[in-house]
Amino acid sequence: MIVKEISGEVDGRYARIDGELVPLASTVWVKGATYTNPFTPPLHDVGNPKDREFLVVVLQKQRVVLTKDRADRDADGLVVSMTREKHVGLYAIENPAYVPASGLSFTLGPLIAHLTVSS
Repeated sequence: MIVKEISGEVDGRYARIDGELVPLASTVWVKGATYTNPFTPPLHDVGNPKDREFLVVVLQKQRVVLTKDRADRDADGLVVSMTREKHVGLYAIENPAYVPASGLSFTLGPLIAHLTVSS
C-alpha cells in the first residue's frame, strides 16, 4: 500500500500532502461507509467564507483525509468541539453533496494511501 506524508494542517480544515491541500473529514460523522455532517454551528457556518470554500473543495477534490477525533458534546448531545486523535488515511469519496437542510454528505470510497505525519 502507498504511504504518503502529511507535512502539516492548515486551518484545521486541510492536510498538506505533497504540497496539495486535502480536506479533513472526521470519523465522528461516519456511519458504515456514509459520512453525514450537519455542517451547522458551532463547528461550521456556511456564512463563513472559509467554510464555504471548504465545501467547494470537498465537492471538487473527490478525496479526503479521514481523521479520528474525540467529540465533545453539549447537554443535548450536539457536537460542540472535537480534538484530533489521529489521521486514519487518504480516501476517495463518492457522491459528495451539500444540502442546507441535511448538511455535507458523501460515501467513503477506497483507501488511496496510509498516512504518516512529518515531525
